[in-house]
Amino acid sequence: LGDPHRRAGLGDGGSGMTRNGLFVLGGIAGASVLSFGVYAMKYEVERLDRHAAALQRDITRQEQTLHVLEAEWSYLNQPERLQELSDRHLGLAPVPVRRIGALDELPFRVAAQPAKGRDPLLRLLPPASPAQAAPVVK
Repeated sequence: LGDPHRRAGLGDGGSGMTRNGLFVLGGIAGASVLSFGVYAMKYEVERLDRHAAALQRDITRQEQTLHVLEAEWSYLNQPERLQELSDRHLGLAPVPVRRIGALDELPFRVAAQPAKGRDPLLRLLPPASPAQAAPVVK
């Protein structure tokens, strides 16, 4: 019936490894790669968890600081306190009614007239001396 090694599944006589052996070796290699991936993923997740916890602690600390600053702002902006500081340091007085007027009572400024013969935009430039002027070609 043929070669006894073939019937026992020991290969084709001298090729070294059988098909079943290759499957087993491939399975072991695949399992090794997968186990390494799971191992690396586990430690990456732990690192990310530590980072997330640190961020959460930082957020909590900043929220507490914000609450303190809001309380200080509320205290510093109390109208009574601001009025007392204004009276003490600024010496402001109410504006008398006679100093309040209408807009049409304000004098208007007279606009400066441009120099004769010069473009209004060129009046912003200093006048050129005769030595700098270009000769006129006729």
